[in-house]
Amino acid sequence: MSEATNPKQHKSKRIDIDWLKDAAFQTLDRNRVDIPVPTVKISKRKRSYHAPSLRPIEYPHKLPSWLRWLYKLWWAIKEPLEVRYPHQWTWDSCAHSIVLTHVDLEAARQEMELLLRTQTTDGFIPHMIWNGNRMHWADKWLKRLYPGDIGSPYLQPPALAEAVERITTEYVCREIEDLDFLNWALPRLKKYYFYILNTRVRSDDGLPEIIISYESKDRSPEYDIIYGASNAGLAPMGPMSSLSRKYVIMGWDTDKIFASNRFRVKDTLFCCIYAQNLRALSRLCDLAADDDGEMFACMADEAEQSILKKMYHEETGLYYSLDSRGGKDEQIRVNTISCLMPLILDNIDQKQVQKLIKDWLLSPNEYWTKYPIPVEPVSSKYHNMRVIWRGHQTWVYTNWYIERGLRKHGHDDIADELTRRTYELVRKEGFREYYSAISGKGERAIDFGWSTLILDMAVRMQSDQA
Repeated sequence: MSEATNPKQHKSKRIDIDWLKDAAFQTLDRNRVDIPVPTVKISKRKRSYHAPSLRPIEYPHKLPSWLRWLYKLWWAIKEPLEVRYPHQWTWDSCAHSIVLTHVDLEAARQEMELLLRTQTTDGFIPHMIWNGNRMHWADKWLKRLYPGDIGSPYLQPPALAEAVERITTEYVCREIEDLDFLNWALPRLKKYYFYILNTRVRSDDGLPEIIISYESKDRSPEYDIIYGASNAGLAPMGPMSSLSRKYVIMGWDTDKIFASNRFRVKDTLFCCIYAQNLRALSRLCDLAADDDGEMFACMADEAEQSILKKMYHEETGLYYSLDSRGGKDEQIRVNTISCLMPLILDNIDQKQVQKLIKDWLLSPNEYWTKYPIPVEPVSSKYHNMRVIWRGHQTWVYTNWYIERGLRKHGHDDIADELTRRTYELVRKEGFREYYSAISGKGERAIDFGWSTLILDMAVRMQSDQA
């Protein structure tokens, strides 16, 4: 193992926590979306959430006035092709809230409050909620195909409970309030996870199914097998868009969608995050003296055991997502970052942890690149860096999860080095959507909110070393 890939030999730069806090706060502040909320008073107060990336549209001031209208028309046409994320995304908001607990606890609370307020009567929370002030023509066209005015008809990895738990923990530690936020949020959280249980858990193993890859890692190659076509081409003509159009014809009826068996996957990443958040929800119930804590702990145990039993491949030591069309639960044997996600589980066998780390995570031919962890191993045949969740892309969110899993199972030295190298990416390239695991170059969106999770990683490392 070379010095560049050995966590015990590679010497990364010292992490400047103060700089990181300031940079994270400024990035999130640039992405802040203020929502006026009328009160009983004449004045209005504002609540805020943070879009993933809220880049402004800039017009060149030196253009003659008679050309400006043409430039604006050109922008209107091309804006859907720009890398912009002006809306609120569920998974992103959970990340933003966790980071904000380090720099602005009230903003963290507001973020989750606004997200939970989008909940429908059956408990559903969309994976994306429209920002009405920043909708281009493609958004408006897409909105007409969706079955409601709030946002999309899809889920995202259900990370809400751990975000609420982090906020609640900070309130308790700082002795700011008497569980007011938790008492407000808990019934909504329970309703959300009951929605997943009642609509997405379709077998007796306790594992939820996703119905389209939008609900997890968008265009990851593991889903190509389910689609029967590559998802690496132009998105409007790709299999995700084609499947969405079929769901429109079905009237977004969940039972019809499952009965069609076009896309049913027990996704390893989604299921691991679901199990961990059931544990967080159980702890929140216990804190609030709610009797459902034991039930959610049992649900977490069931989901964990099913992941560890059904997704594990003895020969490789990896965990694969399951093709659940027709209830068959066949392993989708495509190696991606999802295969490492069971490292975050509480009850994974330690021999399997060691195998995942030794054979895969720390192998320079697989996942331990100069800037780990890529979403696909170096040995993968898929090297497309232009399509999200493919190739040698390092995403801070998945690094954040794996880093926590490593610490949970006593591998602090590897977690520390993963944190240092992730920090190097941010210090060198800023908060980008993702980075090259080989060169470290930042790609796609700038000022990308969830990449500020490096702050949480760095604070945890500092705390563990204290």
